[in-house]
Amino acid sequence: MSPNHVPALSRRSLLAISAGLAAAPFLPSTTASAAGRAGGWAATGVDPTVFGSTLTALPADPTTVVLGSAGFTTHADGVGDDTAALQAAVDEASRRGIANKLGDILGGARDFPHGDGGGVVLVPEGTYRLSAPINVWDSVRIVGYGARRPVFVLGASTPGYASSTPRDLFSFRRRPVGGPVTYANNDTFGSGLVNLDIRVEPGNPSTFAVRFAGAQLCILQDLDIHLGEGHTGIDHNANLIQRVRVFGGEIGFHAYAASAGWQTTVLDCRFEGQRSLNVRLFNDAKLVVVRTVFAGAPRAFESAVDQWQHLYLQDSHFQDIGDVAVALNESSTIPGATDPLIRNSNQLTVRNCTADGVRDLLLLTQTGERTTARTRTSRIRELTYGLRVENALSSRESRRDGVYADVVGTAGTAWTKRILRTDVPALPAVGTWANAADIAASLGRTIGAGSDDLEVFQAAVDQYDTVYVPIGKYLLSDTLRLRRTSNLIGLHPRQTWLRAVDGHANFADPDAPRALVSTPPGGRNIVVGLGLDTAEQTPGAANLLWQSADGSYLADVTTQFVKWHPEDVASGDPGYTYRGRHKYNVWVRGGGGTIANVWAAAGWADNGLLVEDTDVPARVYEVSVEHHENREVVLRGVSDWQFLGLQTEDHIYGWRSQAVEVVGSSDLLFANSVFFRVATVLGPYPYAVSVRDSRRIELRGNRGYRNIEPQFTQWGAGAVDHGTGRLVPEIEFVHVGIEG
Repeated sequence: MSPNHVPALSRRSLLAISAGLAAAPFLPSTTASAAGRAGGWAATGVDPTVFGSTLTALPADPTTVVLGSAGFTTHADGVGDDTAALQAAVDEASRRGIANKLGDILGGARDFPHGDGGGVVLVPEGTYRLSAPINVWDSVRIVGYGARRPVFVLGASTPGYASSTPRDLFSFRRRPVGGPVTYANNDTFGSGLVNLDIRVEPGNPSTFAVRFAGAQLCILQDLDIHLGEGHTGIDHNANLIQRVRVFGGEIGFHAYAASAGWQTTVLDCRFEGQRSLNVRLFNDAKLVVVRTVFAGAPRAFESAVDQWQHLYLQDSHFQDIGDVAVALNESSTIPGATDPLIRNSNQLTVRNCTADGVRDLLLLTQTGERTTARTRTSRIRELTYGLRVENALSSRESRRDGVYADVVGTAGTAWTKRILRTDVPALPAVGTWANAADIAASLGRTIGAGSDDLEVFQAAVDQYDTVYVPIGKYLLSDTLRLRRTSNLIGLHPRQTWLRAVDGHANFADPDAPRALVSTPPGGRNIVVGLGLDTAEQTPGAANLLWQSADGSYLADVTTQFVKWHPEDVASGDPGYTYRGRHKYNVWVRGGGGTIANVWAAAGWADNGLLVEDTDVPARVYEVSVEHHENREVVLRGVSDWQFLGLQTEDHIYGWRSQAVEVVGSSDLLFANSVFFRVATVLGPYPYAVSVRDSRRIELRGNRGYRNIEPQFTQWGAGAVDHGTGRLVPEIEFVHVGIEG
């Protein structure tokens, strides 16, 4: 234990420590611009991202709960207390999810209700005063709608929010049957806050606006959090934080390791005007930060003492940071650092970022070593801390450790605008959506009643560009073929399912696979908020065939959850519910675009994510691929793809499953990957990533170490070239460059 060791922080001690941070002698920002002093980053006019309501009207869906409807009436004036009405609506959404079992993952095991209580609460435009925490139960989403987003206000000097104990306003929760209510954890799937704002009025200094957590598909999306005198905007983390702005407060984001140790992707966000820190990093938060701004704080990032971090930033901007952009622990001072696995676990990458009014870019806290920007404005081509392996898997392979900096001056606002420009297309206006249930009624049909619904859905996408899929389960006997301009939209992937007719002849031939849903080559498609399920005995089925062009968007999508298991293991337990046959899980052929927050866990497929024969650029954010027998991710003939926050998992029986196979591909990036092997895995595997006949492959930041026995919870090596047999033995590194 190092001399400066501190115990794990309780939420009570956090307030005291943060108060100390606020009083610490940070260096003032002597280079702050006039615009920054006058109104902060938001007032500069540089930001190319438009923040506002993304759901402008009410999508008709009888299974959702609408706040303000009968039984859930509100004042919606910012004066009357609407806490009880909102909590009742969340409770009812959870009850409906328990009843319909659509979100069922655990099958009632581990004291969970069937359906895990998933559902959607729709909140109309208005101002809603809250006076106590709202429990966001397992897999419930609170979604705002209207020309302006609804605003939840914590009224001035609300009792309970001015003590020495932090108190949440929104709490993501796990609720076992008959057991104690806890914060959400690795048994929590799909919870979210979407398209709403939070405002904390004066006199509430102990407020934590959102206590976030969860395992898969959990989101904070399209939120503005105005903390004022409050303490922390987002406490803890889960999967995706997208288009969220946090203004004021002591700390914008207090980041921990997400449940089960996954990454959290922070996409198109803004943290501004915090009194101490934009972001505080605790136990290896593994943040993947893209197109995000950090402004008007003494420090943008600071790691807790004795903690290693896997921190990756790309295409982001630092504005008017008083002391230093990133403060990390010096790797050799971390407890256990004599073990290179632990020492190399401390990793920083800052890539293609800009800074204005920032003197120092990196501080190694224990040594005081600083990496300094030489000019007032700077472009950070690359700044890394950790182990770099250059020309990997070749005779010219070399290693270096420590700080590597490639920083140039005079990065103007045009460059900053360019790197912050989003690649996520806006959803079509709700007024243009055609409801699949309405189309069924016009045809004299009812969907979701157990019969084949393909005819209705095909008619819908043939006639309308954007089709809304209400909560329910819909059976398809063949491929639903989208047109080049088709969009398919749901609100909750674990409550809105398209499922193959089990055993149907159309999905029987593995040599001629058919997808449940397919997009056309060159299409400009949006597919969001859906679950895809190839049933059980469909040996020729794929959940999705994606062939869309750049500019398309696949997000917030899941597959059925089932783990491959051998013949001598009985089916029936959660995750091992059946012994199935499928061809592919998510299949990309000639497509690309933007892919985010996808969970591919249909373990009986040949692989989890197959990408082949494409040079269409793609950015893949926060994608989880798990539980297959032999391969999780396979890339064949692929170029110009970026994987930012890719996570794989080998389960107890799936120990022979390789994380990533790359064949005949080029110009690929894997950033801040987590290739995970569970503690109970039954055997070793020699490497995580294999390449063959490929070039310009970058692995930037990698989590492969687990301090858990047996040893085969770790990969035998980080990467191998199947052609030459050369290995990169390290499994923790900040950069491995494979030129090929």
